[in-house]
Amino acid sequence: MADVRGFRGVRYALDQLEADAEDVVVPPYDVIATNEQCNYYERHPNNVIRLALNQQRDDDDDENNRYTRARRHLMDWLAEGVLTMDDRPGLYAHYQDFEDHRGQRYTRRGMLGLVGLEPYDNDIVLPHERTLRGPKVDRLNLMKACDANLSPVFLLYDDPDREIDALLGEHREELALDATTECDGIRHRLWPVFDGDVRAQVAERFEDKQLLIADGHHRYETALAYRNFRRESDESARDRAPYDYIMAFLVNMHDPGLQVFPTHRLVHDVPNFDAGELARSLETSPHFDVREVSKPLESEASAVMDQLTEAGDAHPSFIFATDAWERAKLVQFTGDTDSPVFDDATDDEVRQLDTTILHEAILDRMLGIDREAQEAKRNLGYTRDLDDAVDATSDADHQLVVFMNPTEVSEVVDVCQSGSKMPQKSTYFYPKVLTGLTLNLL
Repeated sequence: MADVRGFRGVRYALDQLEADAEDVVVPPYDVIATNEQCNYYERHPNNVIRLALNQQRDDDDDENNRYTRARRHLMDWLAEGVLTMDDRPGLYAHYQDFEDHRGQRYTRRGMLGLVGLEPYDNDIVLPHERTLRGPKVDRLNLMKACDANLSPVFLLYDDPDREIDALLGEHREELALDATTECDGIRHRLWPVFDGDVRAQVAERFEDKQLLIADGHHRYETALAYRNFRRESDESARDRAPYDYIMAFLVNMHDPGLQVFPTHRLVHDVPNFDAGELARSLETSPHFDVREVSKPLESEASAVMDQLTEAGDAHPSFIFATDAWERAKLVQFTGDTDSPVFDDATDDEVRQLDTTILHEAILDRMLGIDREAQEAKRNLGYTRDLDDAVDATSDADHQLVVFMNPTEVSEVVDVCQSGSKMPQKSTYFYPKVLTGLTLNLL
């Protein structure tokens, strides 16, 4: 059963700082570029970037490095009252108001709480994407230094009647945070729910549920490794220690505001890349249908994306663009899961995904970007921003840009429950959950 409970959240004392929340919170570490890291450093001396993604220095050594500095900041801020711990455990209702590229407005409703760590084999917490070793080593070093969850993982649960949302909505305390991030216009609101009876009722409703990882696979697997590390040195006999839990943002998969946005692919540095040969390979393949898009991508990107959405309702579809072609091309996969374009080990649930078809049938077999190169990002970059993807089509550093449809939530559920894994960057649940809303000490 899923073990979900409240915790004594560590939060910024914004009144003492005389700062706004948007001055001290940041997106998750893995979407922060180097220039953005510098900007967050300059925004406020107590910005959580100094904990979650401390800057690396040339003179770093075993005694003074990005991880030890993060710990010193955390301890100092707790001692100075910059960060304070709530005096009782709570769940934290968290709403995010945002819009998509068409201007459609949404509100995503979720909550921050603790979730008992479970190995994937127990079928309680389920992944959907493959992970890489490098990010997990980095995050484990940080967890060992700080003994804290600095950023939540993002989990989905199945509650079609939305009973948990209703419980939290009825018992919210006074609004604790209301901030709009300037870079994207997203409004973030946070309310604690301290009522013990409500927390017990929420916990009871999770007892028969599975939890699906929407975002934060590396953080979740790092927390499992940290738990094992702590258990080796913990001589006390406890059923559940603080390190047996991870801070999580939990969202009902039936929430109307739960949105998955696409992640577009940027192909670069492929030896002997030939756009004409790629077009011929696609056009002569019995598994693909290819035609030019009806509008110029550069001036009517939203209309072209609408065409991609419509095509995706019939078949897995992509838009390929390169400055070697006069007009971008709409590519539809008209084969089936038995088509000889997939790796033998790829499960049927995964073969149905746009990302799998692209990565295995086209990037690998037609362009020679194998799985190892894809995971190492040797020839493949990613962007979630439509304007950036359009700009990349005329950038000499990019040989090909692939515009994607989003993965459906139902597809994520099917893959999770089948025990399969999607290619990396298959899902982009939007918006990201900010780091710095709450911290959890371990």
